[in-house]
Amino acid sequence: MRNGLYSVEFHTIHGTGCGVVYAVDGKIRGGNSGFAFIGSYSGVDNDIVVKVSTQRHNQDPNFKPLFGIDQVTLTLKGAMISDIIELEGNAMQLPGVNFRAMLTRLCD
Repeated sequence: MRNGLYSVEFHTIHGTGCGVVYAVDGKIRGGNSGFAFIGSYSGVDNDIVVKVSTQRHNQDPNFKPLFGIDQVTLTLKGAMISDIIELEGNAMQLPGVNFRAMLTRLCD
């Protein structure tokens, strides 16, 4: 995974969402209007493993969590092709709910 700013679109059976993340030297930081995303990544060649947790920062009830709870830890695996990363996995708290994300690199 190249260092830089990425837009992120994510999907579960409960809905979709979007945000941004900044990846640098094995760390991921980002968020959207309701949640912060904090985690790490590693990989060999184009294969990527990501572990990221969510934390609510906006108490507005209009921002609904995709998993029904505010704090989850996701374990994701995927690959980078050019400037796009596709990831898939699930949350430790809800192992039966599949999570997919697509990250598009925006800049350094």
